[in-house]
Amino acid sequence: MDRIDSKILSLLHENARISAAEIGRTIAMTQPAVTERIHKLEEKGIIAGYRAVLSPKKLGKDVTAFVQFKTSNCLDFQEFCSQSPDVIELYRISGEYNFLMKITTASMESLTAFLDTCGPYGFSSTLIVLSEAIQNKSMIAEDGDYIQDT
Repeated sequence: MDRIDSKILSLLHENARISAAEIGRTIAMTQPAVTERIHKLEEKGIIAGYRAVLSPKKLGKDVTAFVQFKTSNCLDFQEFCSQSPDVIELYRISGEYNFLMKITTASMESLTAFLDTCGPYGFSSTLIVLSEAIQNKSMIAEDGDYIQDT
């Protein structure tokens, strides 16, 4: 991966709907050359997919929390989380707790109700998000300093 790939990834990260022609105009390349590079990045698995970024607040989910969870029944807990619409991310972690969940829900009351349903699986520690300081930050450096050629 070179600096041109880095710039393409940065532009796609900003706006996944940007056309190859527009990317080409921005970085002074032809549309076919940009398209070929994008296909290679997809084939290498560097671009894993494209998706819409949804607004939790616009969907009525006003509360976001991170919940550290400790359980002795990991498989059942993972199944429970996969069925819950409030769990939007689940990570298996090291340390005192087994899991870290990202929860979005309508209210503090619905968060409390969700945590109550988690009770049979173990115990938790909840961190309420007050504000988002950094969100959806690109993994690509602006100057490409840490980009490794492959």
